[in-house]
Amino acid sequence: MTHINGEPVRGRVLLDTNVLIYATLRGDRRHVRAREILDLRAEAGVDVFVSVQNLAEMYPNLTGPKNKPPDSPQVARAKIRAVAALQGITVIPVTLQMNNRALELCELYGRIRQDYFDMQLVAAMQIEEIATILTENTPDFSGIDGIAAVNPFL
Repeated sequence: MTHINGEPVRGRVLLDTNVLIYATLRGDRRHVRAREILDLRAEAGVDVFVSVQNLAEMYPNLTGPKNKPPDSPQVARAKIRAVAALQGITVIPVTLQMNNRALELCELYGRIRQDYFDMQLVAAMQIEEIATILTENTPDFSGIDGIAAVNPFL
């Protein structure tokens, strides 16, 4: 059983975009750990999810200046398609219901601008009854009722 920060991983978990990106970057220091996190999909008692939003967020990150060297559009597309096709991962579509819930969450938690996209992930989690997101960006999800943001890279 995989442990994160000393705790066993169980139940339904959403993988954030950074986990997916690191899993595709062999030269990144977080690559091996990200691959271990992807392997959660084979563990009994763990259901792994990603959102179409996560897949979409991969493209600008893989092809942008933070990725040195940036991936070509063809390479980025192949990586994203490979992640989406992994057995044992459920890909959640982005729906109007999620959009509406995200807008409510933005208002409720006072989130503005780009923070909307974090609230859209929270909306997906709430609708799909997923309590945990594995992310390097835990502050983005802090203070949200019913959501546990766990950094698997610590």
